Amino acid sequence: MLMDFVHFAYIFSLVGWIGSIVFFSFFTAPVIFKLLEREKAGEVVGVIFPRYYFFGYVCAVMALSSLLVSGQVFFGPKQILLFIMIAGWFYAGLVVSPKSRKLKTLRQSASSAEEKARLEVTFKKTHSLAVKLNASVLLAGLGLLWFSAIGFKL
Repeated sequence: MLMDFVHFAYIFSLVGWIGSIVFFSFFTAPVIFKLLEREKAGEVVGVIFPRYYFFGYVCAVMALSSLLVSGQVFFGPKQILLFIMIAGWFYAGLVVSPKSRKLKTLRQSASSAEEKARLEVTFKKTHSLAVKLNASVLLAGLGLLWFSAIGFKL
């Protein structure tokens, strides 16, 4: 019974995490940026991001805890993919996202056109890194889901 709960928590956390990435990346953000002007859309997404990353942190802890409790091999494909997900997610949420927020604030308050342009270039690079990390976490998550589904029977 306990192992059934552990397996459920693992699958629930993994599917919830991957689902949130898919929903935000392919549905929520594109609609927000289509309906609102760029600055306003950025503000809305900026309000969503802390919750988005927090949900991923909770899912990461649940998935990691479930794998550790299940007694599986410590360095197998699942664990490696989960490590990639966790490292990418925490780096994006705790380092890249705050840097992006700071750059947006600095860009808005920049005094010269050159400074605004320089900050815009830096922001675009930071945003590009965030997108790449998000895609890496998604792909690792899909791989992890694949490995988790092998041998699964209904």
